[in-house]
Amino acid sequence: MPEENVARTSETDGQNASETSDGEQKTSDGEHKQPAKRERSSIAFPYVDLDDAVEVARAIHEHVGVGDCDDIQLSAWMNQSSKSSGFRMRLTAARMFGLLDPSSERRKLTPLGRLIVDPRQERGARADAFLRVPLYGAIYERNKETVLPPEKTLEAEIVGLGVAEKQKGLARQVFARSAQQAGYSEHGKDRLIRPGVAPAEELGDPLNRNRTGGGGGDGGDKMPPLHPLIKGLIEVLPHDGDSWTAEDAAEWLQTAASNFRYAYKFKGHIKVEIEGSQ
Repeated sequence: MPEENVARTSETDGQNASETSDGEQKTSDGEHKQPAKRERSSIAFPYVDLDDAVEVARAIHEHVGVGDCDDIQLSAWMNQSSKSSGFRMRLTAARMFGLLDPSSERRKLTPLGRLIVDPRQERGARADAFLRVPLYGAIYERNKETVLPPEKTLEAEIVGLGVAEKQKGLARQVFARSAQQAGYSEHGKDRLIRPGVAPAEELGDPLNRNRTGGGGGDGGDKMPPLHPLIKGLIEVLPHDGDSWTAEDAAEWLQTAASNFRYAYKFKGHIKVEIEGSQ
């Protein structure tokens, strides 16, 4: 299924090279060399913005509520082709913003997806969904106490966070639109300020509540608030009894590795691989 959480671009590694029929490159002096490697982003970001992802959630909510549907149904409700790239990119974005349950083969809303289609809770849900995207969460953590850098500098920062060089412009533009749609640009497009949310809007999100353990009494055993990047990871875990492929698990673990790195500020990269996948 072409719903990958990373961007892919192609990159040539030299000038005056021509493609041969077997995929090798031939330089001007006739020497053969291996094909250029494809550059791949190491941090997840969507190709379409938050409003496009919310459109998916609304279509599901309006037709099946808390139930599920298949891609043919969903694409018809959205006036899209189920095989079009636009539809697939919207699905990927909806998953990345934490609105779709990735553990189900059919399309079903997560708790956050149900909140975001509720007008009373949409504002808070949009703010949470924005930070579910690993790239956006990382940019926010770096710049939440200062103004955003100019566009070119921000693109360099985006590349430094793991976006492929050829995708930096697209990543920045979709980020800027999503930040505005999530309410983070209400005090200016040059800064990221989390929007204020009335307490009533956050009701119904069990991961925002402090939980007490054991039997009765206050106990003092309250669960500390979770970082938004970690909360998003927990929300998309499969339900008890659901099946999960090795590829799905590896994708979740790789995203978790990126989120842990930016949430807890440790250095180095963690690479997740599936043994025996060849």
